[in-house]
Amino acid sequence: MPELPEVQTIVDGIEPYLLNKKVVNCNVYVKKLRWKLQANLAKKITGSKVLKISRRAKYIIISGKNFYLTIHLGMTGTLRIANKGDFREKHDHFELYLSSNLILRFNDPRKFGMIFYSDDSPLLSNRLLRDLGPEPLRNEFNHKYLYEISRNRNVAIKTLLMNAKIVVGIGNIYASEALFLSKVKPQKISKKLSKKNCEDIVCSIKKVLKKAIKKGGSTINDYINVDGKKGYFQYDFKVYGRTNLPCHICQNDISQIKINQRSSFYCKKCQK
Repeated sequence: MPELPEVQTIVDGIEPYLLNKKVVNCNVYVKKLRWKLQANLAKKITGSKVLKISRRAKYIIISGKNFYLTIHLGMTGTLRIANKGDFREKHDHFELYLSSNLILRFNDPRKFGMIFYSDDSPLLSNRLLRDLGPEPLRNEFNHKYLYEISRNRNVAIKTLLMNAKIVVGIGNIYASEALFLSKVKPQKISKKLSKKNCEDIVCSIKKVLKKAIKKGGSTINDYINVDGKKGYFQYDFKVYGRTNLPCHICQNDISQIKINQRSSFYCKKCQK
């Protein structure tokens, strides 16, 4: 599933093509993705100008004067810009036609993504976005916040970081990489974190995410950006997916364990 860097890369990619363009039509080719799509969607948004493209957690929000489209890519969803007249590809389920003669297309083979229309901001009205934790790249997510919220939490720190009600957008890849950089093992119990641990973890998360965004995210299986290109951060992985390969720092083999039914990768020597 695309994580924060991949979603941010897509937001940055579509913004120049959508911003201040008028929606002239939209086509919906399936009745249901993860949830049922709203009826008469074209009627509701046609004629409106796109005023803002933003991201909240792993959700993409396209805002107009009288509408909001909230998009989640699910496991295999992609957004791409096409020219008017370009053939529609298999699994293209949604098209947004723009006044520039370009089309925003949503493709999702597994149909696990989401497109949700609302008249008001989904940050207030959508239950999926309303109760989310802070953005990891903003100042609200800091070492004091992590230290305070981790007190009395008897769960692994990796599990805590992947809880969207604690902090958003950090999935398996970036939690693993950030914990390696901070020298904290993923199974360390959250309430046992020191203030120094929290400082290192927060700093590492911000550093890893910024670097991943700069490199266009990570392509493990299906992820591509709006130009059809893969991300490059996977070439910088220090632990993720590197089971039994030598640690770049100490040369010990990278270990793989299960935490909360998710594979976790770490170095037994470097991470304590």
